[in-house]
Parts: sequence; structure tokens; C-alpha cells
Amino acid sequence: MFPITALYAALCGLLVLALAFNVVRYRFGRGISLGDGGDARITRAVRAHGNAVEYIPLALILIGLLEGNNANAWALHLYGALLVLGRVAHAWGMTGPGSEVNNFRKLGIIATWTVFLAASVHLLVVAVAY
Repeated sequence: MFPITALYAALCGLLVLALAFNVVRYRFGRGISLGDGGDARITRAVRAHGNAVEYIPLALILIGLLEGNNANAWALHLYGALLVLGRVAHAWGMTGPGSEVNNFRKLGIIATWTVFLAASVHLLVVAVAY
């Protein structure tokens, strides 16, 4: 029923799963069951996963509401692709080499916030026109 939203939800679901796996991998590798044990890599992995879980649901809700209101498919694909690419860039920036504030994290933040802004304004226009 919502094939465009479903596509990006599936891709985001795989990303969240990969990020969760990364947390577990670090914890098992360091023998830390809960928390981060003061390990900076675990902290970054936990925050990369948490950040994705914090941002992705609302973005998908916005895209889904737009799709349910027959918004332009190209716009929906743009929002979805930007969301996925932004979240991947942010996760890489959080967990990859040199994971202090870097260009991948910045790109991910900008891409995600652009989706929020554009999709929210788009949805406001749709809602007001209704």
C-alpha cells in the first residue's frame, strides 16, 4: 500500500540491524554486557545506533503520510534516498576511523535535517491544501 515508504523502511531497518550488530560485536569482543564500560568505541557504536533509532522513525512517518496523501513519487524517493544516505554517512562518521566530529557526521546531520525540513514543509502544504 505504501511501496515507496516500505522500500526506505526496509533499507533503514537493515541499517539499524547492522548498527545493533556493531554494538553487540564490540560488547562481546570486550566482555562488556551492559553500558560501555568506559570504552570509547562502544560509546560511539551505541550512540550511532541510538541516533539512527531516534531519527529514522519520524522521517519514515513523514514520508508515509506524504505517500498516503499522494505526494509526488520523485519527491518521496528523494526524501527516502537522502534519509538512507544521510543515516549511513552519519553512522560511518560515528563509528569509522577518526570518529570525532568529521565530514561524514556533518553530511549525515545535514541530510537528515534536510529531509525533516523538506518533508515537514511539504506535509504542511498538503495539509493546508486539504
